[in-house]
Amino acid sequence: MTSRRIQLLVAVLAVGCLAPATPAITQAGLDAASLRFEQHEITLAGERRQTVLTGALLRSSDSEAANLAALHIDETGTRRLLIYALEDDAWNLKLDEALRRGVSLVDIANIAGRDRLISYENGRLSWFDPDSATEREFARVAVEIHPSDRSQIHHVDISRDLNDDGLDDLVVPAVDGFWVLTQSGDGSFAEAVKLGPPEPFRNERAFDDERPYGETGIVPVTIPWYLSRVHQFDYNRDGRSDLVFWNEDHFDVYLQNSRGHFDSVAETFTVDAPFDSDGTYSLIFGFSGESKFKLLFGFRKKQKRTVLRGFRDLNGDQVADLITHSLEGRSMVRQRSRYEVYLGSATEDGVVFAAKPSTSIQPQGRPGEPAGYAVQWLQDLDDDGKVDATLQVVKTGLGGMLRVLGANSIAVNLEFYRMEGDTYPDEPTARRKVRPDSHPFKRSRGPFFPTVLLGDVSGDGRADLLVGKDWEELHVFRGVPGPDLFTRQPQKVAVALTANEADARLVDLDRDGRQDLLVYHPPRKRATSGPHRVTMLIAR
Repeated sequence: MTSRRIQLLVAVLAVGCLAPATPAITQAGLDAASLRFEQHEITLAGERRQTVLTGALLRSSDSEAANLAALHIDETGTRRLLIYALEDDAWNLKLDEALRRGVSLVDIANIAGRDRLISYENGRLSWFDPDSATEREFARVAVEIHPSDRSQIHHVDISRDLNDDGLDDLVVPAVDGFWVLTQSGDGSFAEAVKLGPPEPFRNERAFDDERPYGETGIVPVTIPWYLSRVHQFDYNRDGRSDLVFWNEDHFDVYLQNSRGHFDSVAETFTVDAPFDSDGTYSLIFGFSGESKFKLLFGFRKKQKRTVLRGFRDLNGDQVADLITHSLEGRSMVRQRSRYEVYLGSATEDGVVFAAKPSTSIQPQGRPGEPAGYAVQWLQDLDDDGKVDATLQVVKTGLGGMLRVLGANSIAVNLEFYRMEGDTYPDEPTARRKVRPDSHPFKRSRGPFFPTVLLGDVSGDGRADLLVGKDWEELHVFRGVPGPDLFTRQPQKVAVALTANEADARLVDLDRDGRQDLLVYHPPRKRATSGPHRVTMLIAR
């Protein structure tokens, strides 16, 4: 297995205000209740891989309506932006314009109350003005980003509210720190400042890579890895969110001032919680020089590594908690995981964290990262103010592989841990086994990887579970009060799904507070050209 494949496997790892909860109704009533969905489909212009984004990008009489933006690079190398609008239950093409030839990365940010398409090009950040069909430069940052696939415009999530003022700020990673741009109420951005320590693994090699990680540079697949090192919480308890970075053996904290900016000189603090490194991606640097055969089949000494997963107020006491993730085993694909939480406490000097784990989660399933596929969500499933944990694990053992070969589908186990008080239970609060229908004769489509999503499609404040049963059917399990968390019986919805679960996501297309399903369909049979479609299920 090449290091590139290992890196891509690690890249898919993920960690996860709802409306007020409605009065509790019976499980039987929810099982019988049906949600209503409107299905829409768009055939996109262009033959290469498309990047699909949503946001209220156009001026409209309906200011709450979202648009769909599709970006691609045509056969001449021109970057094209197409924006569609929903009008009278049909999606119509409203704009088709060319972007600058050097644009490689895009994102959506709300600037001065309007959603804007942000683009990055050779050190220049711009936003697209649909009224004049021009790109307006607003900042320059000294960072060299190398597209890993020059036939595609990549979406990277560089916009986030760093100072908790309700405005989208920007953070752009570099090998030697992070460029931070805070937004003001008038839509202008403060001058970019570089904060944070250099990439700790810039001189390390992952597996058999010839070049050190730092020489690879910033590429779209690694940007989420860099950004996973950016932590934020109110460290000094002044009511303002601060920026926090792990720096070798201590934390650097850049305090936020009254103007919403961050101090250029960091304060420091330490914790007693033991961990080896910051970010799950760091695990790939622990196997340099080892035999791939021994790594895959376990003919090596058992090792345990612990990484910092971040900070989050899990128990709803308005103080951040610290989360670590440990992996132990001989084989890369057969490792035991353990998540440990060190609760935070407010003191006169700032936040301090427990010296020993306050609560933990020991997942029942295997494998863990980095070679096994496992996804984690941290999300308040039942709207009680406490953060619950959802773990999704793909069975990659012998049984899982036989299922892929024989049934042409991939099985997934889901475990849900509901926080009660300040602790997670020893056993999962609820479990679900996702076993897609067998498709042994549909080899042209490849193995079916079931889409698994969590979001409020019903609008009642509770998370609902959406699971792809097969290529043409989605199962929706309503969120319910109590330990079951979801209805026993799903609502079955006919909709075309894809083999890549990363091509499906939940967005609020009509801005009604309910999540809607958006599925991007690239051409089948691994073709590089052909019709591209977007299917949407809008919850009503």
